[in-house]
Amino acid sequence: MSKFLIYRDEIDKAIKNCLLSTTDYRNDNQVSEVPFNVIQDLVQKNIQPLGGSENKLNIKMPDESKQDWRKNATEVIFRRTLLQMIDLEQSDEKFNKIFDCLDIVLYCTETNVDLLDVVVPLTFLEELSESHTTNGCEKIFNYIEKRKSRITVDMVPGKGKGLILLRMCNDLLRRLSKETNTVFCGRILMFLANSFPLGERSGVNLRGDFNTDMIHFDSDEQVDADPNMTDDQKAFYKLFWSTRVYFSNPPTIFADENFEKLQKGTDKIVERFGIIGEKEAEILGARKNEGLKRSREEFEQEDKSSMEEDPVIVEEMLALINRDYRFPRLLSSRRLLDLEMEDARFRRNLIVQYLILFQYLSGFSTEEKEKTKEALAARGATKQSLIQPSYTLSDDQIKWIDETKQVLLKLLRAIKPHGKLYTDIILTILEHERHWIIWKASGCPAFEKQPRDNKKLEQNRLSKKPRLEAPPRKYRYSHGNQEVSKLFSKDNSISLSSFMLNRPKIPSGIQVIDGSLMELDDSLDPPQERFNYANGTLLQASRIVYESHPSLIRLFYAAKKDSYKEMNEKLNETTENGGEQDDDDSATKPAIPDFIVGDKITEDHVQAEIGALTKARDILIDETTNKDTEMKD
Repeated sequence: MSKFLIYRDEIDKAIKNCLLSTTDYRNDNQVSEVPFNVIQDLVQKNIQPLGGSENKLNIKMPDESKQDWRKNATEVIFRRTLLQMIDLEQSDEKFNKIFDCLDIVLYCTETNVDLLDVVVPLTFLEELSESHTTNGCEKIFNYIEKRKSRITVDMVPGKGKGLILLRMCNDLLRRLSKETNTVFCGRILMFLANSFPLGERSGVNLRGDFNTDMIHFDSDEQVDADPNMTDDQKAFYKLFWSTRVYFSNPPTIFADENFEKLQKGTDKIVERFGIIGEKEAEILGARKNEGLKRSREEFEQEDKSSMEEDPVIVEEMLALINRDYRFPRLLSSRRLLDLEMEDARFRRNLIVQYLILFQYLSGFSTEEKEKTKEALAARGATKQSLIQPSYTLSDDQIKWIDETKQVLLKLLRAIKPHGKLYTDIILTILEHERHWIIWKASGCPAFEKQPRDNKKLEQNRLSKKPRLEAPPRKYRYSHGNQEVSKLFSKDNSISLSSFMLNRPKIPSGIQVIDGSLMELDDSLDPPQERFNYANGTLLQASRIVYESHPSLIRLFYAAKKDSYKEMNEKLNETTENGGEQDDDDSATKPAIPDFIVGDKITEDHVQAEIGALTKARDILIDETTNKDTEMKD
């Protein structure tokens, strides 16, 4: 018996033992997936001794220049085992066994094991997806998403695993329906976007080609022959679908008089949208034009962006927007167009398509062309990779596009539910799409910047070294600024450092109050001037004390309040003792608050300020004494 047949039988037994062990593990532990460490132990125990360096069967190994034939034999056995598992009964247990086998294959391709080629897992997944229905493919894709980090390890786009993965996903997308398998198609596209680099050209339409496949609609003869339609319905149906032709191939708009036809059809459709929006607003009990026009005050009261709201609220709003949502398909039956126009989601999708078309058309204005050239020049691109018609929009055409776009945005905001949030999302997506188009037009340059050459870095360092090591230039002002330098620069014996050290020190709060009290005792100025001086002294002392004892400022002004209270009590006693007052006058005279100075400043007010300064001085002395005592302790 040949070594190949012996190896084939032994490796077949080893694989079956591994699969039997995984099944027993899942049944015993009531789990749907077998942990990685269990797969690792099974491979090391059963398969690696046969196909690894241990060579348990003592098979003569080929030269190093030739490939080990045991890898091919192991791949054949795994493929046969997987094909035997496929049948019409697509139960969960059957898929669990398939996924166990794929986990074993995946571990056998790892670098430290090297029992299979690295492309084998993706090859098996591609074959499995081709032999299953769409429901089975969705389960297989669930497995791919879970094992993404291991399947795509060391994957290079454009060859090897990258080509197989791209081919498999594209085949799945061709098989799936965009209308019934919308979510599955989106998952595949998101998987490709996350697996391949952003600049991978396989996912970029470099030439800017359009999908010119047009939905078939009823001919004019069929519409005219329908007796159940009115003349207005027939005219609108023809106009609607004649306008839709330009959406599948926008460059045809610039040929002949197609732009005027687009204008005519768009104006009629927008007018119909406006009428339907007004009817819906009336049904909802709103004003006739509510939602279609927003005042400046309402606009300013709104948040800067609806996306800054609470994420939970935003998720609920998006769920409400997409409730019972299906892939938007334009049903081309002439009897369904009126019903489609009444559908809010249909109008919403159609308005978004118009916004995309208008963004494309806006790129042919003179201003946008200049901006595109500047953006391309900033990226270092001299020639566009996109194929664009050599056409420039006129001022009237640009004006019509801008005005129609604003009307469509107002209509989109008015569509319930949450039209403003939906509109903000669409505008953000269109802005991102504009940057994406410029990136494609510049030839899809790499986003990663190459590291700087060490030689150039060393040259830059050496060129800057003399300037950095040179002594700094002498400052133009010898004493810090122009005015002080004029005063002291004549005397060369006074340097800037000695000048700064000999500056008079800031007086303490006690010194300021003592000097003011002595000045007030000797002063013969009018009461108003003495009052202002005393009041300013307390403010100056408070500012000095603020850095070291800010809590004392409150005590200062509490003492000032007490001084004024004592002054008012003395004035009231003097008034009572000085003469009799009528009972009516005393009853009607309002009470004077304690801390109100009044219109006329008298000597009593000056004495109250002096008393406040004396109390503030005592507060400072007590605080200084307590601090010294604490320092000694």
